[in-house]
Amino acid sequence: MNIGSRPAKRRPSGGIETLRAIPWIFAWTQTRFHLPVWLGFGAAFKEVIEKNVNNLNMLQEMYNQWPFFRVTLDLVEMVFAKGDPKIAGLNDRLLVSKDLWLFGDQLRNKYEETKKLLLQVMPLQPCKHSTFYSFELIPKGLSLKAIRR
Repeated sequence: MNIGSRPAKRRPSGGIETLRAIPWIFAWTQTRFHLPVWLGFGAAFKEVIEKNVNNLNMLQEMYNQWPFFRVTLDLVEMVFAKGDPKIAGLNDRLLVSKDLWLFGDQLRNKYEETKKLLLQVMPLQPCKHSTFYSFELIPKGLSLKAIRR
């Protein structure tokens, strides 16, 4: 069944490298991992901050003063709010061969590291466009709690 206005692949006979952006991003959204959005941010932040600890202040100033930078980080933060590495890990255990599980664990560690680095750059006070959300099971049902980690 054709769902979109275009074929999912650029060439019907091609492999994963021929996927168009929409099914590629949709697939990562379904896994709750959003890898194409955040991968690389943590490494970049880590390198800049380790090079000179004062660069953290510069990144914070960039967030406060430069709308493009702020919106970009806010969008990455929103992706972390939607993400759930536990679901991604469960998908790995159910759908990925055992010899690749370590690779998934390493990516989930990078996910957590990136989230922590992102929160070092962004302001600590919650605001309407910048809050991580977490679903937490409680005895009476499902509760949505806003948290800042």
